[in-house]
Formats: sequence, C-alpha cells, structure tokens
Amino acid sequence: MSRFGEKWHDHVQRIEQDWRSKVTPDDVVLVLGDLSCASTYKVVQPDLAWLGNLPGRKVMVRGNHDRWWRDIAEVRRMMLPDSVYALQGDAINMEGIILCGAQGHVAPHDPYYRPDPPANRYERELNTLQSALQSAAAIRQPDQALIVMMHYPPFTSEGKPTIYSELIEQHAPALCLYGHLHKEHEWAVAVQGRHMGIEYRLLASDFVGMMLQHIFKIERPEHARY
Repeated sequence: MSRFGEKWHDHVQRIEQDWRSKVTPDDVVLVLGDLSCASTYKVVQPDLAWLGNLPGRKVMVRGNHDRWWRDIAEVRRMMLPDSVYALQGDAINMEGIILCGAQGHVAPHDPYYRPDPPANRYERELNTLQSALQSAAAIRQPDQALIVMMHYPPFTSEGKPTIYSELIEQHAPALCLYGHLHKEHEWAVAVQGRHMGIEYRLLASDFVGMMLQHIFKIERPEHARY
C-alpha cells in the first residue's frame, strides 16, 4: 500500500493501537475488505490470526485484493478464527441488526471499468449483492435496521448512481458502508451522508486515518455497540 503515500506508514500498528483502545469483547467490528494481499490460504494465516486476536466480534466482506478468498464455504470451513464471520451474498442477524454483504465492482459506465470476460465480475457481483439483499429481506422484521457492507462503492468514481445503488435503495437499509477508494480526488466526490433516504459512509482505512469509526449503538442492558 506504500504506493498510496505516507498515510500508509505503520498502518498495521496504528490500526491495532486504535482498535485496542476502543473495542470491547461485546462490540461488533465491520471489516470492509482488503484484509490481506496474500494469494493463498497458507500465506494469509498470520493476517487472519492477527484479526482474530483483536478484541470484539468481526464481520467481514471480501475486497478486490483478497485473492486468498475464493469460495465462501471454504473460507468459513477452513480459514476463519472463532471471532470472525464472513459475508458473501448472504445476511446475518447480529444483536438485532441485520448485516448483509457483497464485494461489489466497477459499473460499466464508470471511467475505470474494463470488461473482463469470461469472469464478468460486474454481473457476478451484481448477482451477489442481489442475493445478499434477498437474504436480508428474508430474515428482516418490520422496523429492523439493515446495514449493507460493500468493498467497492455502489456509485461510480464520479459519484453517479449505478444499478448497485438502485438495487440497494429498493431495500431501504439504514446504512451502506464501503471502502476501496484511496485517492483524494475520489474522496472529494464520494457519496457520503443521506442519499435517497439511506446513509452512505466511506470508511477506507486511509480516508479515516487508520482509526475505527463508531457506526451504531444499541441501547440495551448489555451495552452492545456497533
């Protein structure tokens, strides 16, 4: 990540220090992808162990650099520490909050889009997001908060709507969280705040200064926090 500048200097140590200062075992931490640039299960083990040893329960989605993450069933069966849960095209109820997740991809009308047959990641990830939202709808109760976790923004790099954002709007989540963007000119046009009744937040690690961000708090006796 050094190609993105000095803001990534000692980023692992900075993230861990901030994490340990804020997170309790009862908290849930949402990880929006790109945990590791490792390409195999064996190589990623130290990074997964690092994540697993940090306090709190973690829910993560896949980023475009997570090449070690190939099949979600394999990831869940073989790779994850006990405190880590992976989402890919499905949903989970955590303390009464519905979380669903998908990686996302660059939309065809984005300047960064490049066709990639036969993989066709755009269509694949659109189907994954649709599956995630349908899974959430199947377990969501009326007035229950839904958080959509993505790695790519559901908008273009110019901040324009895509079929991803249109699909999300149909399910009216409370929040949509995303990362991926590492350049200041992208941050300047990234969709943040209320849009079509949904709160969007860019949470790329360098954008937030390698510091965990408070997302959601549940007022319960056990003081579970998000």
